[in-house]
Amino acid sequence: MTTPQSAAPPASGDQLAKGGETDHGIPLEGRRKMLVEDSLSLFQCKPSLEIFKRGWRENAVFADPLAIAQGFKQYSAQWFGMPKAFPESETLAWKVTKSEPGLIEYEQRQRYVIALVKSEKIMSSLVHIELDNEDYIVRFEDRWDGKVLTTGGIGGALKGLNAKIMPSLVSVPKEKEDNGGPK
Repeated sequence: MTTPQSAAPPASGDQLAKGGETDHGIPLEGRRKMLVEDSLSLFQCKPSLEIFKRGWRENAVFADPLAIAQGFKQYSAQWFGMPKAFPESETLAWKVTKSEPGLIEYEQRQRYVIALVKSEKIMSSLVHIELDNEDYIVRFEDRWDGKVLTTGGIGGALKGLNAKIMPSLVSVPKEKEDNGGPK
């Protein structure tokens, strides 16, 4: 069993992941370490079916300020769509701030190159990962500038619509074997 560990309260905006270039915060081991490493790969626009198979539940939810994606078909499309929007993505810093039963949180600073305009954008986020009792991801939130996500109203409806449209626009690779995919 993992002993709950928390660092200081979450920072805001440009203070997220401060010092995370070399100090990655609370040390993780085993599955939890793998989940954070896989998350970093996803943000670096390196999605793979293997990442989802080993760490995500099929009915998991991915949420950020643009989408609320429910289930593998929707959340995988969000991640596999990122390399088209961002031909370059580099993690500048990351720092685990919370590791408790059912929860991992880490702060990150990510550099993206936006495809259409070839401009660079630095994003700071608090990544909030909720886990089941087997340490599989059941909810994954990318909280830009550390802000808690809203789900109601017209914004929530648009986020849901985005998640439903993305699978028709983005091709997600298929497993060669039928027994693949998330649990």
